[in-house]
Amino acid sequence: MSLLGRLEDLSLTDIVQIVFLSRRTGILEIVNSSGRHTVLFRQGLIVNASSPDQPDLISYLHKRGLAPADTVKVIREMEERGIPCGNAVVEMNLLTIRDLADAVRERVLSVVTPLLTAREGEFNFLLSDSMTAVDVEYEPDLLFKEGGFSPQKILGAAEGEKLKPLQGLEDSLKAGKAFLRGDTPPVRPALDLGLGEKPAGEEPAAPPVPIFPPESDRLEAGESTLPAGTMASQFKVAGGLFEVESPEAAYRNVILFERDPLVRVAARRAFGKKGVKIIQYGTLDEVRNTMTDFFRANSFFITFLEITHDESSARLLQQMKRRNPRLPVVMMDSEPDLRRRHDLLHAGADLYLTRPSPARLQPGRAEEELSLFAEELVLFAERAFSQWEQLAGGLGPEAGRRFYEMADKENVDRSFGVLKQLINELSDPNDINEVASTILRLSSQYLDRGAIFVVGESAFTALGGFGVTGANDDMNARVRNLSLPRREPSILADVAASREPHRGKMRRTPANVQLIERLGGLLPTEVVALPIIHSGEPVGILYGDNAEHRAPIDSVAGLEIFLSQAGYALGNAVTASQKARPDGS
Repeated sequence: MSLLGRLEDLSLTDIVQIVFLSRRTGILEIVNSSGRHTVLFRQGLIVNASSPDQPDLISYLHKRGLAPADTVKVIREMEERGIPCGNAVVEMNLLTIRDLADAVRERVLSVVTPLLTAREGEFNFLLSDSMTAVDVEYEPDLLFKEGGFSPQKILGAAEGEKLKPLQGLEDSLKAGKAFLRGDTPPVRPALDLGLGEKPAGEEPAAPPVPIFPPESDRLEAGESTLPAGTMASQFKVAGGLFEVESPEAAYRNVILFERDPLVRVAARRAFGKKGVKIIQYGTLDEVRNTMTDFFRANSFFITFLEITHDESSARLLQQMKRRNPRLPVVMMDSEPDLRRRHDLLHAGADLYLTRPSPARLQPGRAEEELSLFAEELVLFAERAFSQWEQLAGGLGPEAGRRFYEMADKENVDRSFGVLKQLINELSDPNDINEVASTILRLSSQYLDRGAIFVVGESAFTALGGFGVTGANDDMNARVRNLSLPRREPSILADVAASREPHRGKMRRTPANVQLIERLGGLLPTEVVALPIIHSGEPVGILYGDNAEHRAPIDSVAGLEIFLSQAGYALGNAVTASQKARPDGS
């Protein structure tokens, strides 16, 4: 659920108290004629704020003369490496922790104070499951005993004193809880949020609902107090809109990765009008976690991904398409780039869009531009949902299962096609390096990192590898000729002995530690080791893991099929290689 509306209907004072009372984490965005303002909340406490003239903490510190110009670039580079600005200025001895705390409080007050009396502008509160120190720009628990600022410290009141109309808001929240539980209709709350009785002659309004219902009272996916077939109900709350999820919405999922809050606000509004559940994130790690949950539940979902400069969103696109090529993915660019568009569409993107440029997001035009862009997202999603329902034969768990079964069959068929293509590409099937390179090329489509080993009588010898090393060197060169004793306990020895694939964790043995260190030292959370069999005996082993993204490894059934057929080529290549050696070994 979201809290959105106009400041003329609900003041910032009320909003701050609502968020504090409900102990929510998220970002409050206020857009008015001067631009975009934000107030960050963590468990109901204010932890940061920004305005057009001070968009981030380092800009504010520089403007105050607390961060010299020659340090600003260094601090921004540290931020890109995941070090919060506040931590950076303390580590560089520019400020003490107490001085930084004072600066943060002054910044919050400078942003919030002018907005307390403002009655012009639109607001939107975006819920977040968590908020990291990078999001906040510093470590709140290190600077403040409570972890942030309560309304009393920002809005002005004696410690422990309740700010009006906080009591009324408490009554409204309690009334809403009773409404969702189906208790006796509550009495009219002390504070009129536009939910009570209307003057004589008018139709009675809907009963009060909580602005942020406690977790125990939230409707879970697939559950609803509405009868089947009913569209999402809407409740008017002080100029804002709340939506109760319908049964259909449980199967109409949208994931949005977008770091611009203005685009997120527009998207939430546009999808909310259509009764579509949209989950918004500012980091790709959160997107991956949600995707994994959807995969496990056989859920259909549509993904909109902001394009990142490090190509991590493009890699996520490829991972999704490997898992289920029928899942729609839209890539959103900050500016049109025909080359990038070509590459992304070739990689499987279903649509390439360009977000509104900053020049078009000026006061007076921003709302229209953002609404038009959000409508494009909605139109694509509606077409995709319709196609899915026709393909899978409706909604519900059975439709989801059929949808993923079709994708698995397509992956198997694709693997056979790729296998045939790769075998045809082998100019010399007896060239062991060429065969190994072909196997690694396909394996890189399933795994973050990997290496292929020849099984010898006394050792496992690496022919090459792929993936990140944690440094700037090439994985193929790094692992080439790595040799692990066959008689020492290792994941390779286990697979060679059992001739069965291994997937999951890996024991800590000297040989396994040596393997990980030689691959670069990045620790995975899941590994696979697949035997390559020829004439009933293991001639090679493919090791792979998820060290780069640490996301669960998807199905490798297609890769296993390929390796079962590639065993003949590798076995012949190993034999030819041994015969070519002077000693014949």
